Amino acid sequence: MIHAEYLRFLQTLNRDNVSGNVRKVANLVLRNFELLTPLSTAQGQRIKKMVQLCQENWTAISAEIHLAPEQKTAQTCQITQLKSLEVGPFRGFSRQEEFDLASRLVLIYGPNGTGKSSFCEALEYGLLGSVSEAESKRFNNQYDYLKNAHTNTLQAPILVGTDNQGQDIPVSANEALYRFCFVEKNRIDNFSCIAAQAPAKQTELIATLFGLDAFNEFVRNFTHDMGGKYIDLEGIKAKKVEEKRHALAGFKQQLETIPEELKLLGDEEKELAKQYREECSFSQLISELSESAENPGLINRLESELQKPIGMKSNLTIADLDTMKQSIETNIGELKAKQQKLTDASQQVSFKQLYEAVNALQTSSPNQCPACQTLLTQVSVNPYKHASSELQKLQHLSELQEAVEKIIKEINKSLTELLQIIKNCCTHFPKGNQLSAFQVISTETFNVEWWKSLHQQLEDGFTPLQHVEIQVKRLENADMLIEKAAQQRIKKQEQLKRLREFAAEIVKLQTRRETVNKAIEKANEAIEKFDTDNAQLITDVEAEKSIVAQNHLIVGTYGTFVQKLNAYKNALPAQLVADLSNLVVILFNAFNRYDAPNEQLATVRLPLSQNQRMQISFQGNPEIFFDALHVLSEGHIRCIGLAILAAKNIKENCPLLIFDDPVNAIDDDHREAIRRTLFEDDFFENKQLVLACHGEEFFKDIQNLLSAERVEKSKTFVFLPKKDESHIRVDFNCTPRNYIIASRSHFDKNEIRDSLDKSRKALESLSKGKLWVYVRKYGNGNLSIKMCSATAPIGLRNLTEQLRSKIAKTDFSALNKSMVLKHVDDLLGIDGDSREWRYLNKGTHEESGREEFDRHVVGEIVTLLELLDAVLS
Repeated sequence: MIHAEYLRFLQTLNRDNVSGNVRKVANLVLRNFELLTPLSTAQGQRIKKMVQLCQENWTAISAEIHLAPEQKTAQTCQITQLKSLEVGPFRGFSRQEEFDLASRLVLIYGPNGTGKSSFCEALEYGLLGSVSEAESKRFNNQYDYLKNAHTNTLQAPILVGTDNQGQDIPVSANEALYRFCFVEKNRIDNFSCIAAQAPAKQTELIATLFGLDAFNEFVRNFTHDMGGKYIDLEGIKAKKVEEKRHALAGFKQQLETIPEELKLLGDEEKELAKQYREECSFSQLISELSESAENPGLINRLESELQKPIGMKSNLTIADLDTMKQSIETNIGELKAKQQKLTDASQQVSFKQLYEAVNALQTSSPNQCPACQTLLTQVSVNPYKHASSELQKLQHLSELQEAVEKIIKEINKSLTELLQIIKNCCTHFPKGNQLSAFQVISTETFNVEWWKSLHQQLEDGFTPLQHVEIQVKRLENADMLIEKAAQQRIKKQEQLKRLREFAAEIVKLQTRRETVNKAIEKANEAIEKFDTDNAQLITDVEAEKSIVAQNHLIVGTYGTFVQKLNAYKNALPAQLVADLSNLVVILFNAFNRYDAPNEQLATVRLPLSQNQRMQISFQGNPEIFFDALHVLSEGHIRCIGLAILAAKNIKENCPLLIFDDPVNAIDDDHREAIRRTLFEDDFFENKQLVLACHGEEFFKDIQNLLSAERVEKSKTFVFLPKKDESHIRVDFNCTPRNYIIASRSHFDKNEIRDSLDKSRKALESLSKGKLWVYVRKYGNGNLSIKMCSATAPIGLRNLTEQLRSKIAKTDFSALNKSMVLKHVDDLLGIDGDSREWRYLNKGTHEESGREEFDRHVVGEIVTLLELLDAVLS
């Protein structure tokens, strides 16, 4: 379908005389049709492949569109009907079957899943060369869809037809000739869904009705604009050269700005040197601070000086020593005075010690005297209370003792500090220091006597304490020198910090100057070497210009091609339904013949372009148009879809009309009228009708709507439910559903009772169908029928008699009136008690002890029914 429609598009390019480049793209798509069809717009699949194909084949592809003769010219159909079909292995057919189709009417019945669609698809493949359902189910390879799944093989169906000379000819697939021969249920279903679609989609559904949805999808997958995203429109090498020239321009611009930058850099260098020292140059600044062979540099010199130690301070002073001496002398004098007082009160001290000892024993002997062990309750004086009382009286002695202990501690503290001073002196002046002998190691010799020893004159005429004073004085003077050196060190550190800041600024300025110099060198080198280094690239750019020019041509041509392809797609609905409106109205009204006259259509306007709605007007007021989707039911919408397809079949003068399961496509209310339109009206009288359905009643009603003669000439096949085998089961000699034919068949087999049963059903079908229609057509079809109850069925004899009475009236004007009336009278009997009617009743109902039927009478009944059917058809 897609391929055939694309070929028709190519014909328009030839007819419209488009440019050769557009034809190139069209030929390229045709040559790679199977490769491009499954590709979509997702991730640019289709457009990327188109770019590749165009670039690889642009010079080789032909600018002329050559079509096969059968595609190039309008053709006339060679066949008038199909004669036979050989199919299998194919879809559900696992082996070959042969169908005799040599009839103007082919009726096929079978429940769902029995293989009717496989039969119709065999016809479709044989006539069109493809199956639309395979495309709609995304089978890119038709073989995968059409092969029999059980045998994994495929044999193309063989169709034989009859030409207008009555000769048998093989039928070759020709989509252009036979594409409007098919009426598919799925297409009518999709068309009925038009009510749920936006107006913009309604035109697409007109195309869907004709099986063009796959072609529409194929067209939509062509991206409208190829653009620079998928194809090189600038030149990769030219772009690279341009980038390099842009970089070269950057170098040139850099050289223009460098003098200003160097001037600014020089000014900053001068300013830095001036901040260091007036009248100092930047080079002098670098020379003074930086290390060289002749000059270590100020920074290195200061760093070396600061690394030298300045010594540790002793923190000893003569003033502190004198204060310490005075404190020791004072404490020793005070100690002597208080010790003398304690000596004077030595007896009291002894008693104090005794009382304290007694109190200490109270915890171990709380109830007895600690001396004599007498119970405290028996002594005259409690020793513990007496000791406590006396201790309170001797409290001043405790205070005196505590003061002595405190003075001793202070003396010892001062002596310890003095000893530490002596040790410091010995540490600083270790050689021949006479104070070394006075460094007390044992605490037993560390006392007042040691202090007194410091006042003893030594051999050199000085006391040890004088030596301490002399050495402390020396250490105090040394501390002063160290403090001065520390102050100088702080100044040097500050100076070093300042010089280092200058050094850091020098490095920054030197780095910037070095960067500028390198930039100058690099820019000059790039400018000098550009033409040499890029000679090949520049040559390639010249060669690339033709490719880029071709790419621009491809982009423009592709855009024109897609534009024309979309214009063709958008115009298809209008082309398909052109001049069909009047015929669609006639067929629609025929399908709805039982509706009231004011519900019959006067005009239908089909949506032919974007955003158009389907509009209709009714015969009651043909000037006023309505939105069809707003006023029509889904069943009526389906009838419009069927009417469009049927009208197109008639307009194209197709020899065939193939229905695939119309029962599912049409609701019950319209089936009777559609049957009459197909088989009683003259719209399709010169066409071969192939009708497949899954409804047995529909199958039966068609056969009884037609004359027995026409049914006998038709071909009927029944597809049977599968059993254990995988092959499609077909009954090629199925039981006739036409009651008259069935009646004659039973009679010929001497099945008299069954023949009577079918005869009664035949009479009932004729009376309620053809005979009543005959009465309505030539007379007054309104009947007055007596019924047993409101819900009771119409009595067959009563109905037949009422119809007979209408025919017998003098104003009934049908030409064959006498023949019809005669046959009806023969069946009913003039006196109302005919033998034939009694037989018809007895053949239908069960009775015990019944006599055998007279075969001759039954034969007359069958013959009368055949005659009545023939005269009414």
